[in-house]
Amino acid sequence: MRLLTVSLVIFLFSGCAEKKPEILKEFYAEDVKDFIKKMQNYQGIESSLAIDYESKGNFLSGDALLKISKNETLLRIYYMGFPAGEIYEKNEEVSSTLLIEKDKVKQILTGVRKGFMWWIGDFEIGEKDNNFILKEKNSDRQVLLNKKGFMPVSQSFTFENQQILITYNDFKQFQTEDKTNLIMPSRIIVYYKNRTLKINIEKLKLING
Repeated sequence: MRLLTVSLVIFLFSGCAEKKPEILKEFYAEDVKDFIKKMQNYQGIESSLAIDYESKGNFLSGDALLKISKNETLLRIYYMGFPAGEIYEKNEEVSSTLLIEKDKVKQILTGVRKGFMWWIGDFEIGEKDNNFILKEKNSDRQVLLNKKGFMPVSQSFTFENQQILITYNDFKQFQTEDKTNLIMPSRIIVYYKNRTLKINIEKLKLING
């Protein structure tokens, strides 16, 4: 009986112990140059998302896990909770278990990687109307940022002689690895020639380089 009483007291004490509040920081940048500089501290992401891929009347839909680091990209797709295939890239070498042509796989992965990591690049900064224009040096890649909040509007570039357009919508608050709150797009659409990849982001974590 005494042992039971002691156990009950320990249980009540531990149950009433207060959890330390999680301290979150707000992302702050003085101007667009400071914004890009600080964003480039994040060299990777982890994300849970839903995708819809349409190519000439063929469809691929499902939930997905995405991991991006400096030299690797993994896109694993699930259908009804079961693995349906994945695309993996390391040091520009690509492998895939999806029933998609290899050149299309590379285009998909490039669109996904640049679509998520839009702040990575050596940019010259210009402006037009309500947007800043980030022009990547030695490339035709351009990223448009809204002057209000420095959020991405669209991105365009050429990959393997094909023009790729990316648009961003539905901005929400996500967290970085260093506990910073940051507003990011939760919907990304990648337009290829005769193909479209729609991405709805459910969870997103930015990872320091």
